[in-house]
Amino acid sequence: MTCQRVRDIKERQEPGTIEIRVLKKWIQKSKNEELCYQFVDAYGDCIEATADVKHIEHFDSIIQLLSCYKVSGCIATGCRTYMATVDHVASLVIGKKARFDPAPDLSIPDVYFNFATYDALKNRVKNARLLTDYIGRVETNSLRTTRTGKILCKILIRDEMKKDVEITLWPDKGHLIGDEVIPGDIVAITSMMVTEHNGRLQLESTYLTTAFVNPDMPQTINHINRIKEVPAREPTGRDDQIATLQDIKLTSQQNIQTPKNFICKATIKRVHEDQTWYYVLCSKCGQKLYPQQQNNSLNFVCKDDDDIIPNFRYCVNATIEDPTGSTDTVFFNESMEVILNISCEDMVNKHADTTNPKIVPQLIRSIAGTTRLLNLTLKNDKQIVVNSVNNIASTTDTQSTSTAPGTSAFTPATPVPKSTISKRTVIETPAKDKKMKVT
Repeated sequence: MTCQRVRDIKERQEPGTIEIRVLKKWIQKSKNEELCYQFVDAYGDCIEATADVKHIEHFDSIIQLLSCYKVSGCIATGCRTYMATVDHVASLVIGKKARFDPAPDLSIPDVYFNFATYDALKNRVKNARLLTDYIGRVETNSLRTTRTGKILCKILIRDEMKKDVEITLWPDKGHLIGDEVIPGDIVAITSMMVTEHNGRLQLESTYLTTAFVNPDMPQTINHINRIKEVPAREPTGRDDQIATLQDIKLTSQQNIQTPKNFICKATIKRVHEDQTWYYVLCSKCGQKLYPQQQNNSLNFVCKDDDDIIPNFRYCVNATIEDPTGSTDTVFFNESMEVILNISCEDMVNKHADTTNPKIVPQLIRSIAGTTRLLNLTLKNDKQIVVNSVNNIASTTDTQSTSTAPGTSAFTPATPVPKSTISKRTVIETPAKDKKMKVT
């Protein structure tokens, strides 16, 4: 029996039997939750299918991710109107009448991409009907810390049309792009939301986002070959040029509307010992926890949730200086973990006076007098924060090398040549079942 192609399925027309691979499964969070799937056929065409989330156990018993099936008994309806992952005129509704008969692997792809062009992004800024897949070459890869201490991964990629697009991976997706991803790598990334900031188009991760670094797949070969012919991005001098503290202070006197990033070689003059050096967040809701003294021990409680695990985060206030001046700043979690090579939780449990969070441990105070390359952000409210740091020793050779006028002597945290890649120190996160001194 001849099976129908996925691309030929039309709304309100009874679909025939299709041969597909199940690529994705998720629960769509909306007014009425839906159990969603993504199916692809041997021609590389894709369609979404939805089911009643109440029947998830039934479908889990007959549908396995990445397995192939002959599917019949579905209903064809219109495509979803919000955050659809597939650009198709129809989608499928599956109920208990739907049959999923196991089928051999019929050379059906195990990935699906529908890469958008830069021009197509403009129509998706205010219309979130369709999520966006994009592919490009990495130009920069860095971390940024928000005012609430969340660490965002920021990647600038250049596509085959020489267009530069910034991608923001929110904390739950930050693991998709690690320090080993360096300028020159190709990244294919899926299910992104298009946004606009100061007239520039951007992409932000969603809970469906996946990423592939240097993908070696038939669907990406032609794109990669064209991207390799695109010249590298010219340095702008905005995000990667080494600045002095005087430069940053002069900028702070301007009426800036958006945060500005700088790289600065500075010495930590002193750590402020009269301010709290860490904060604690709830493992369930992410809100601030409150210290409560109980039986000579310090507990942290959430106003909304019980049975939580405290999430300890550094926020160390310090004064930094260079030959042009000094300023106060805040070192947030990612930067302090790199400097100290110890998590905030371990610092609290092993080195701190848990009865007073304003008593700064000696291990933290000992960083005074050290010189670092600091990734600084000047906030709209004129506050200066440290997002990430690099040891001077790892960049000395680069800085002593002469550079062309207008280019930066600063080496990115991950060097460009693959053969000389040096990863950041890995910070081991304590296991959740570890018995803690502070709870």
